[in-house]
Parts: sequence; C-alpha cells; structure tokens
Amino acid sequence: MSKYLKLFFVAFSISFIGALPIGTLNANVANYALKGNFMGAAEFGLAAIIVEVVLVRLALFLLDKLGHLQKLFKYLSAFMCVVIFFLAYKTLEAAFHMRSFQDDLPFVGMQPFYSGLVLSLLNPLHLPFWLGWTAVLKGREVLASKAGDYNVYITAIGTGTLLAFVLYGVAGNYLMNALKAQHNLINWILGCTLLLTGLVLAYKLIAKKISLGGVAQG
Repeated sequence: MSKYLKLFFVAFSISFIGALPIGTLNANVANYALKGNFMGAAEFGLAAIIVEVVLVRLALFLLDKLGHLQKLFKYLSAFMCVVIFFLAYKTLEAAFHMRSFQDDLPFVGMQPFYSGLVLSLLNPLHLPFWLGWTAVLKGREVLASKAGDYNVYITAIGTGTLLAFVLYGVAGNYLMNALKAQHNLINWILGCTLLLTGLVLAYKLIAKKISLGGVAQG
C-alpha cells in the first residue's frame, strides 16, 4: 500500500505542478469560470483531462514496447530533444520581445467539451512530458510495469490536473493577473529550463552514441 501511496503522491505532484503555469488550457478554464459558465469550465477541463490520461496511457504503451525496440527509442528521444529546443526557442523569443507566448484564447467559440479536446490534443508538450517522466519513474523503480501501478499512475495524473483546473476556476482572476504581471520573467525561466533540459538530453544522446560506438569498435 505504501508503494502505491508514494506512486500516487509523486505522479499527482508532477501533474499538479505541471498544470499550474499559465497556458491555454488553464486560462480557458479560468475564462469560462469568470464568465459564470461553470458547466463550460467543467466540460472543457474534463475533455482536456481525458486527452491527457489517454496520452499517458500511450506513453506507457510506447515505453513498454520501446524496451524491445531500442533503435526506435533513439529516434523518439531525438525527436523529443528537437521539440524541447523548439519550445525553448519560442519561449525565449517571446521573453526577448516582452510579449506573451499565448496572447489570446483560441477556439473560444467552440462548444467547451470539443474545445478542450482540440486544445489538449494540440498541446505539443503532453506526450514528450509524460514520456520523459514515465521513463524517469520507471528508472527509479517508483513505477513498475504492472496494471495496478499503471491504474494508480493514471488516476493520480488526472487528479493532479483536475485540482489545478479547480484552482484556476475558483481563483482564476487573481492567479491570471498575478502570473500575467510576471509573464516575461516566467517566459525567461521556462525558456532557460527548457533549453537546459534539451542540452542535457542532447548530451546524453551524444554520449550514449559515442559510448556504443567505442564498444562496437572494441
């Protein structure tokens, strides 16, 4: 039981903290709530969470399969590295020009549930984010390749994102104003963090390739 509690707490914390920085999803939840459309906020949040947990399940499936497909895993890791560098570039560019990375809320005229599905699917960070964290947690033996662990993991992730959305729905106006006031600083911090993450991942990929090349030659 303690193992499952630890797994739940870790996954919940990652999901909750990851959903706190202002972005299109939580901004839309706050926007619906501020307009008094609490049902719309609930539908939008539910759709976004459904997409996220489905992508987490996909990440689990891919990592299980990639354990036997090391070559494909290398390509996926390289693709993740490129995505991270691209996001770092876009975020740092926004910080340099002192503008918001997300200046408006797209698909606001769409039915909330479908808007949540579309925007969550278009989020380029979801799959790489959870592929990375799932690999880390498996490497540290916090998450095992078992149905019970997977169910706890997915439930914790959905619960963490749900709590973050509820927080934005309840205190959205204050949170958005506070975060927007420091948006440029947040862009710099986020951009530098993404850049550092990309550099570390690129270094590991290159170092691993050199190591394998040395072993092959030996």
